[in-house]
Amino acid sequence: MKRPSGFDRRPEPRRPGRGRTGDRAAEPSAAPVTGLPETGPPGAGAPGPGLPGSGAPETAPREADAPERDAPSPLAPTVDLGELRAGRDDAAVAPAGDGRLGAALARLRREPGEDPVRDAEARVRAAERRVRAAGRERKARFRRERRRFSALARARRRRWLIAGSAVAALALFVGVGVLTPLMAVASVRLEGASQVDAAAVEAALAELEGRPLALVEDADVHRALEGFPLIQKYAVERVPPHTLIVRIEERVPVLAIGSDGDGYALYDAAGVVLGASETPIAGVPLGGGAIADVSSPAFASASAALRDMPAELRSRMTAATATSAQDVTFTLDTGVSVLWGDADRSALKSVVLGQMLTALGDRPVEQIDVSSSEAPVFR
Repeated sequence: MKRPSGFDRRPEPRRPGRGRTGDRAAEPSAAPVTGLPETGPPGAGAPGPGLPGSGAPETAPREADAPERDAPSPLAPTVDLGELRAGRDDAAVAPAGDGRLGAALARLRREPGEDPVRDAEARVRAAERRVRAAGRERKARFRRERRRFSALARARRRRWLIAGSAVAALALFVGVGVLTPLMAVASVRLEGASQVDAAAVEAALAELEGRPLALVEDADVHRALEGFPLIQKYAVERVPPHTLIVRIEERVPVLAIGSDGDGYALYDAAGVVLGASETPIAGVPLGGGAIADVSSPAFASASAALRDMPAELRSRMTAATATSAQDVTFTLDTGVSVLWGDADRSALKSVVLGQMLTALGDRPVEQIDVSSSEAPVFR
């Protein structure tokens, strides 16, 4: 049990010379505990001499009082083992003079987590764990950043490598095609020839063989074909490694103009002479009137109208006459006269004429007027 404070103090000895009659009472050595009698040496049953109310004069101190100062107090503290085992924090259970024992007992009685040393060690271990976790996080973040920047660098290098490889391959291909005979022209193929002599055209193009395919220009093909007036257009296609394809479009004769004693000259829509014939050619109408002059507007209007006609309808025309560019007249193989007018909207006029011929059938008709395509008439 816990003892009240003050019971383990020794009484202070009385000082001599202050016990005479009439003098004031001697001061107590210490403040007594309320409700408890003043303590004194063992065997003392009454107040000592010189105290108030004793009735006896103060005498000299006894010699036995000196040894009593060093005598142990009868109220020496005791240690309750039950309280020690219970772990209560009571500093009074340890002797006042034995500080090391009290501190050790206090450390033993501390609850887990209340020991400053253990708490400091725990905080140090927690801080070390946090430091290690932060280090791991920093390393992981560094690895992620390194992988990200490495991926970007690899992608950038890959793009540059692909672009450089493409440029190098193109340069190599051009170099091989231009500077070496590995891609030289070995064969020339002609397409679209029907009226023109194909063998003669191929012989003219044979001079291009042996040249690098990339160095064959359209001007070289034009010089080879300019001796053939029947060729109106051409296109060149290069097929690696050794083939050159020339596609031609031939001129179509649209008018035949009679000449003095030399038969008939064949002209296309541009007024180019395509040849001559002793007799009229089927599908090529014979021009008369102002159309006989190749440089006249009537010839240009009639030839443009015939050029824009479908080939099936043009093959039925036998003659073309005009006095100006606005009154071109054609004659069908059935003898029906067709007033065409000028060359404007010739494609629409061809459609209207075809529909009228289909609708009329075998009905006898002398003339069909399609000069106004929106209001055609016949008689």
